[in-house]
Amino acid sequence: MVMKIIESPLVGQRFITARDRNVRLFQLKQVLNQHRDLLITRLLKDIPYFLAFKYHARANETELEVIKTKLMDLQKRDVDLTNYASIVEQIKKRTTVKLNNQEFFNEIDQLLLG
Repeated sequence: MVMKIIESPLVGQRFITARDRNVRLFQLKQVLNQHRDLLITRLLKDIPYFLAFKYHARANETELEVIKTKLMDLQKRDVDLTNYASIVEQIKKRTTVKLNNQEFFNEIDQLLLG
């Protein structure tokens, strides 16, 4: 097993070093959780700006509280690797994978718009 490197703009470089496939997936899940948690923490600091920028929308106080609760609940859950299948495939094929926020925002979009 070759060591894998995941480069995250939020958590820096993380290394996947396990030989066992299940342990490698666990290590990957940990990195994705860390990245998503920091991304959500940043969104929680200014939800109105996020809504205006991403969705061109505004929310009242009640809606903001619902959104905040949804984001915090998501932050408490482990990532579901099926939502990050493209990253899992990249890590299988490459030594180094650079994370962007697209898959993370797809999950957030599903949560908020679904």
